[in-house]
Amino acid sequence: MVEDAKLTGLRYNILSAVFFIPYCFGEVPSNIMLKVYRPSRWLAGAAVAWGTSVTLMCLCNSFKSLLIARLFVGLTESALSPAILFYLSIWYPRRYLAWRVGIYVTATALAGAFSGLLAYGIDRMDGLGGLHGWQWIFGLEGIVTVLVGPISTFFIHDSVQSARFLTISQKDYLQRAIARDSSELLVHLDRRFIWQAFKDHRTYLHSLCFLGILIPLYSLALFLPTLVRELGFRAIDAQLFSVPPYALGCVCTLTCAYISDRLNLRGPCIIFAALLGIIGFIMLLCTTSSTLGYIAMFFATSGVFSADAVFCTWFSSAYSGETKRAVAIAIISGGGNLGGVLASFVYINPKSFYIGYSVNIGCLAATIVLSGFMIWEFHRDNRVKEQQCAGKDITVELKAEWRNQGDRSPLFRYPL
Repeated sequence: MVEDAKLTGLRYNILSAVFFIPYCFGEVPSNIMLKVYRPSRWLAGAAVAWGTSVTLMCLCNSFKSLLIARLFVGLTESALSPAILFYLSIWYPRRYLAWRVGIYVTATALAGAFSGLLAYGIDRMDGLGGLHGWQWIFGLEGIVTVLVGPISTFFIHDSVQSARFLTISQKDYLQRAIARDSSELLVHLDRRFIWQAFKDHRTYLHSLCFLGILIPLYSLALFLPTLVRELGFRAIDAQLFSVPPYALGCVCTLTCAYISDRLNLRGPCIIFAALLGIIGFIMLLCTTSSTLGYIAMFFATSGVFSADAVFCTWFSSAYSGETKRAVAIAIISGGGNLGGVLASFVYINPKSFYIGYSVNIGCLAATIVLSGFMIWEFHRDNRVKEQQCAGKDITVELKAEWRNQGDRSPLFRYPL
């Protein structure tokens, strides 16, 4: 692909980065549409749209055409990640959310691990039908996505109430548990809560913290085979040797998510995971041994992927009601995913890889500091809310008054 499309200089990095620009700015409108249309239809339609965009990339044969195609892929795919996080948050009580988000993050990590192997196999079709191997990769993977879109409508249930696989008692239990979590705040689309999400300073604190996680995560996702190759492994083996760090990262992600749910703690688990990632990048920065460098990859992927899963859980459950949560999730996800633009230029050439490792260490250190600050702020605000409720007779009228305050309601407690 590099030779066929003449991706010289920084062109490959630019193609990686340009995807994230429409991806980030499309997330807020997409999540608002999720409140307007049925999730099953919206997500299925989005899958068909980005699958079509990916499929059409097989017709690209120049840097300019690839650049335009990547913009469309980024725009259409912006409907996925924040929508899934919001969708999970309306299905599961906060106490059980990390494990479910962990499964989602693990699935994306496994896709990244094995997509390289799949691409290696499809690349053997080079020349078939007059197409290059990389064009076959885009064509086949895009077609599969287009086919999965309509099929998914049969498996995505729009809400707990419409779920055919749940009994009436199970639906009642879930609805009561979720209502308790949100302090029975408003669930319908309300413009007031859209603006609340934009004006809440915590939205931007979460965005900065997420940025600190996603820069290391995307740098690994985009360049892990390259980093493995620079440790001394053959290019043909680099894809194979990049799978084990992903695999351990998935195991650690699920373990960290499970512990986070059991302890009902988010911030401390994020700090621990970020420290694990820092250890990995410090080892990569300091060692010249290929063996130690490869071991460091396991620390880095395990820490970064685990931090990502628990942090997504944290901000997905820190806002209420549903409109503000949907918009806040999209703002945070969009701001954090700008890290993909920066991560595309973290590793320019092997001689400057130490710069990339240092940047990732700094980002994870900033994540630790910001997480600690948010733990303190949430704890302080929860104490204030407890004092507001202390000794009060919480009447139906008072609850109705507080419902309009969103997560600022004295009845709502921020997750720590």
